[in-house]
Amino acid sequence: MSPITRKVSLLVLGITLIFGNSSRLLADHHEDPIVEVRVYKVAEGKMDEWVRFFHDKLVEPQEKAGIKILSAYRTLEDENLFVWSRQFSSKANMPEERAAFYQSDQWKKVLNPELKQKGLIEKVEIVYTVTPSK
Repeated sequence: MSPITRKVSLLVLGITLIFGNSSRLLADHHEDPIVEVRVYKVAEGKMDEWVRFFHDKLVEPQEKAGIKILSAYRTLEDENLFVWSRQFSSKANMPEERAAFYQSDQWKKVLNPELKQKGLIEKVEIVYTVTPSK
């Protein structure tokens, strides 16, 4: 296991421990919410621009689609890694909530083209889908 993967795994565990128990209270029904932890490799020298883009343009449209943004972090070990987590209301609702965002005109016609044009994200490193432990 690489040092970055090990550190990200520890971060995922920490996020799960922090948000796991409280996130169950946020569910609209009996099924547990699902948390997705995403790790992005941001293009060299573009972290500040990415962070502004993320908070100014990506949070609100996802939340309108029913996806709650839980956290966003810069890593201390690698200045180009960005870790964030978002919560879906349930596993069953994940496809619908994802589609509400990724199939929206705002994503397809504005946000995604702008993101690609700016070249902010070099690579999506890791995506974990987690649920609170019982």
